[in-house]
Amino acid sequence: MHHIDIPSGAMNEFDLPPICIVTGERQGVVFKPVGFSWYPRWVGFLALLNLLIAIIVASVMTKRVTGTLPFTEEAWSRWKRGQIIMVVSVVAGIALLILAFSLLASDAPEWQGLVALASSVALPVLAWVFFLRARGPQVRRIDPDNISLAIPNGPAAYAITGHFLAGLPSPVLDDGERLDANDAPDRAVCARHDDIVANQVCTRCGVFMCPRCERRVRRESPPMCLGCWELRGRTIGAQAKDPGITLANSGLFVGVISVIPICYVVQVVSLVLNTVSLVRNRHPDSPRIDRKKAIAGLALTGIGLLLTLGMQLYSGDG
Repeated sequence: MHHIDIPSGAMNEFDLPPICIVTGERQGVVFKPVGFSWYPRWVGFLALLNLLIAIIVASVMTKRVTGTLPFTEEAWSRWKRGQIIMVVSVVAGIALLILAFSLLASDAPEWQGLVALASSVALPVLAWVFFLRARGPQVRRIDPDNISLAIPNGPAAYAITGHFLAGLPSPVLDDGERLDANDAPDRAVCARHDDIVANQVCTRCGVFMCPRCERRVRRESPPMCLGCWELRGRTIGAQAKDPGITLANSGLFVGVISVIPICYVVQVVSLVLNTVSLVRNRHPDSPRIDRKKAIAGLALTGIGLLLTLGMQLYSGDG
């Protein structure tokens, strides 16, 4: 698998080159809708403390991204088929796991339960190895600025990385001139302003454009003309979703519940959620309302802990 970083908001047909991320082919490429979710891997260690805490924190801190990626029809079909087989194998594995525990707890021969237990693990692993591995993209990380993916094809990864670097200023030659692959030919004029000399070519449609018509997703991105820019704005929406507000609201909600005495698990979850929310929103440019929600959640949790301690002391005296 080969690593690529796609700028946030650029996972679409306007900002990516038409090359299949699975096979590297450039013919018959279509952009297909995809969605990825990711949460910090340290959340998994919370399962050692409490599975419920791990599930709640993972659900709150999960970041999701949607967009489109280039595939050939065959590569897309194989990847989707592998995903379906993987889901079916996981469901079957859970059923086999339940069967294994039932057999081990019954009077059935022990080997039957062990076979069912081994099958519950082997089935999803084999499905992943033979039907899903290296057949499609895998998310590595989702940040506010980038989406890190692993894709099967090396040339495709190189082409995508080079595409995003294509908009960087070209190096200066010895004679002081610049060499830019996107420069318009000599004496070419802008498609919208016939009295202005063009200096760029739209990387999507090939139209000549002047500096007034040039648009870029970010400074280092390849240039687009006004027509492609407007079409891009109408076609795509916001792809990266920041879970900061959801985290603050969830922490406050759990904090309200944690006021109830003796709810140890809820109180621990509230401490974790609101502490994480407070840390994430500690920057001056973060919404003040989110910081206030985190502080309120921690305060409510403190009240719940004090009530719990008071009830325990009262019951002990009684």
